[in-house]
Amino acid sequence: MTLTGEFIKALGEVCEVLRDESVLSMDPGVDPANLGAALVARPVSTHEVQAIVRLCSAHLVSMVTHGGRTGLAGGAVSRPGQLVIDMRAMNKVGLPSLEAGCIEVEAGATLQAVQDACATVGCSPGIDLAARGTATIGGMISTNAGGMEAFRCGVMRHRVLGLEAVLADGTLLADMTRVGKVNEGLDVKHLLIGGEGKIGIVTRAVLKLAPLEKASATALVGFSSAAQAVAAFHLMHKAGGLLRAEVMWRAYAETTAQQCGLEAVPRACAGHVLVLFEVAGNSFDEARAALEDQLSQVGANDGLMDGVIAQSGQQAADFWRIREDSFAVERVWPGGLWYDITVPLDGLDGYAAGLESKIAALPGQHFLSMMGHLGDGNLHITVAAAGGQVADKLAVESAVLDGLKTSGGSISAEHGIGLDKCPALAVHGDPGRLAAGRLIAAALDPFGLMNPGKMYN
Repeated sequence: MTLTGEFIKALGEVCEVLRDESVLSMDPGVDPANLGAALVARPVSTHEVQAIVRLCSAHLVSMVTHGGRTGLAGGAVSRPGQLVIDMRAMNKVGLPSLEAGCIEVEAGATLQAVQDACATVGCSPGIDLAARGTATIGGMISTNAGGMEAFRCGVMRHRVLGLEAVLADGTLLADMTRVGKVNEGLDVKHLLIGGEGKIGIVTRAVLKLAPLEKASATALVGFSSAAQAVAAFHLMHKAGGLLRAEVMWRAYAETTAQQCGLEAVPRACAGHVLVLFEVAGNSFDEARAALEDQLSQVGANDGLMDGVIAQSGQQAADFWRIREDSFAVERVWPGGLWYDITVPLDGLDGYAAGLESKIAALPGQHFLSMMGHLGDGNLHITVAAAGGQVADKLAVESAVLDGLKTSGGSISAEHGIGLDKCPALAVHGDPGRLAAGRLIAAALDPFGLMNPGKMYN
């Protein structure tokens, strides 16, 4: 639709508004189409968000909420005639409470800002991901982000105690509880967590705190198979103190290492599957001793092929750069098809080996990249055709997704559905769950103004 001058004038009386050239000068983030609407509202308070939503409802204007614009599934894409609601000016971070074990933050606060605030009292929000410097708490709640600590602290759904949000008609949901045990009817906030802005806009949240490790030690370890890596994970997790276990198949590790100027690092480890293990301790020496002891136990079980323990903070940072520079694959193999899936750990080895065989059997040459979070079976997969050719999407998608749901896995782990995964969700999603989701969204947003075209199309 075409936005009227009346609407734009009224919007300007509510909050700061950016248009046309001002919008073109903004960073669109991961997807250039995020700012396709060319009209951006920047509220600074929940009251302003309510006024914006009520105005949009009265004029039947579609809304697309933005945080850090780091989403990878097209969930923040907008088009002319819509309004982008940029939440980043609402970025206050409260004081963490050790006694209550929580912290109150606004939706536009970055994960890094929250981590820094929590660290002052020796705590953590219990979640971490590579985009910590730009990803906002509201966006992470809306996509139910996971990250590297999910196997021990849960995903965003498990970190949220209380939530404030503006629903599609401007109603304020102010469920800012600071406790974990709450049974007061249907827990509506969980419709907003992972809801991708379909029924409301998250404005504030109360997050549960986790202890922050005093020190840690990191090792890069090679295994001949994913089955051996999973066995090592279970052994080390049971031993205690395991903070992270990030898995990389060799093709991914060598590609990113080359782009980071760290080619020698993966070469120091034999094996087809590489894992970054991080173990906690009261000091670096204590953490390193615990890590060495656990790896020796893994080796005694014939699981470990080779490994390197970082001898300094800089060396550990280099190891993590290889894992976290995931866009290196796109730079080397542009135009690849990417997937974000979860596989039950008892089927991870069979899935990975089977996928390698399926991709190898496709006509032409393809590059297969796999990495992810070993502890919860979340894999990030990229398949690209050689020579800049476009891979056969139907064939690749069938290879990656077929059988996942029947095995107990998921076709979408932590990045949301957005625009990109709508077709796959329609094919592989549970019909009953999809039908219920559509009914709920339609009941709370009868005009379909909240992030239209996403998730359910």
